[in-house]
Amino acid sequence: MTDYLPKGARVLLLPLLLLAQALPAAALEPAWLEVHVLNRQDGRPVSDASVCLGTSARPDQFGAYRSDKRGTVRFDELSANPLLVTVSGDGYQGRRQALEPLYENRVLVVKLVTGGGGPSCAAPSSATAESAPGLSLQAVRIRHSAGAPAATVLVSARASGPVNQIRVSEQQDFSDTDWQAYKPTIAYTLSAGEGPKRLYVQVRRVAQVQGASIQIQSPVRQVTYPHN
Repeated sequence: MTDYLPKGARVLLLPLLLLAQALPAAALEPAWLEVHVLNRQDGRPVSDASVCLGTSARPDQFGAYRSDKRGTVRFDELSANPLLVTVSGDGYQGRRQALEPLYENRVLVVKLVTGGGGPSCAAPSSATAESAPGLSLQAVRIRHSAGAPAATVLVSARASGPVNQIRVSEQQDFSDTDWQAYKPTIAYTLSAGEGPKRLYVQVRRVAQVQGASIQIQSPVRQVTYPHN
């Protein structure tokens, strides 16, 4: 379960929450909170669950989002105020939990039981992806870096417009990888075996608009390494 948790993050479990003692008042830099929604019966991530963060007066004051395929929602730039987390999903009993002010980055693990009822969060529908004819991959270059393991290559991608995420895979449906922060050049480990490798590369721009996540994706670019 903890394989995908960010390094250095404190983990809290529901319904048994161990709340850390507040740090000195000087530690007032904005923090982030990640909420990981799991099925209590089998421990699997619950995708498309609604997660609200706010106050008792306004439960969605700091955002209302749907969990991704890892059951994760992240809230950034949070000030040190008392918080209220509400999590609900189709076929599950909703949960609500009060948190003390965040003085450090934190991960909250919420385990939902099947059923119905309980508190609810009305988050917008899952992120919508739209085709953007103006967004494309103008160039993709794959090369080996001197001194790196033989299976490690550097993938350089240049897009026609602003992007903030990229994914690279040898699977056409990208089933073995997730989106990651875009960099002009990223490292990728090739699969075992000799012979040419076929890689698929795609970039996207993600923006939050009125609480909903809007994606603009480029067409997938196919590249063979070594180049013919």
